[in-house]
Amino acid sequence: MHIMHRQIEIMGAFVDRVTLDQAVQRTREFILSGLSHQIVTVNVDFIRLAQEHDDFMDVINHSDLAIADGMPLVWASGWQGDKLPERVTGVELVDRCCGMAAEEGYRVFLLGGEDGVAQAASEILSDRHPGLQVVGAYSPPVGPFSEEEERNMVNMIKEANPHMLFVAFGAPKQDMWIAKHRDELQVPVAVGVGGVFNFLTGRVRRAPNWMQQHGLEWLFRVMQEPRRLWRRYFLQDMPIITQMAFDAVRVRTFAAALQPATGLEGQGQLPVALQMPDMASVALPAGVAQGTPSQPLT
Repeated sequence: MHIMHRQIEIMGAFVDRVTLDQAVQRTREFILSGLSHQIVTVNVDFIRLAQEHDDFMDVINHSDLAIADGMPLVWASGWQGDKLPERVTGVELVDRCCGMAAEEGYRVFLLGGEDGVAQAASEILSDRHPGLQVVGAYSPPVGPFSEEEERNMVNMIKEANPHMLFVAFGAPKQDMWIAKHRDELQVPVAVGVGGVFNFLTGRVRRAPNWMQQHGLEWLFRVMQEPRRLWRRYFLQDMPIITQMAFDAVRVRTFAAALQPATGLEGQGQLPVALQMPDMASVALPAGVAQGTPSQPLT
């Protein structure tokens, strides 16, 4: 049975209130349905990019599952008074889904990363999950894709016929690419996974558990690659976190102001009529299918 999960809204982006276990179960449901689905791994950088690119916001909000891959999103939901159950990282989701695939006979395709990284990640996942069927691992050339390269990747995936496709081009490129080709590919589950292949292969080390649990993984990454990441985290993402906090304060203040008139119990909880809707149940304009972007992507 398909179980719907309520979503919360953070600066215009809708994120599902799911645990890791629930995300894996939803993935299993997607595969069993036989239809194509897109999963996005939302973090602060996704929120920032979505403010700048409406088509990327559209892809996030019409995805079939949007997980919170960043502690600041969990914090922001708590500031609003509707805390997400937990952070669900792309690394954990890929690993758990590959474990499920090995047990249930699902085929997996890895696409992206620097030269040879997808193949190396596939070997590590296969060793970790005996019986895993990796039917393709390909790292395309870095940079914009030519039409020939686009067609090559699409044909490669269609021929392999995977149940799950993990795409590591980085955001928003990976998620836009999936949205552009999902109808043609007809892969039951396609996920944009960012730097997951690098983490799996050890090319980039993950922060210690205590730093992950306290939302300091970004600082560990900056310490590893300061020249590449300091601008992103300090100049681009920090203002977004600040804006998320201000927005949450407005939501809590608005809810508190309504409380005497509505008899609401609890702090920061909006009346049902004023809560953000579950995007899965929203009636979309004619011609727009649920789970697909409402505008053509280029």
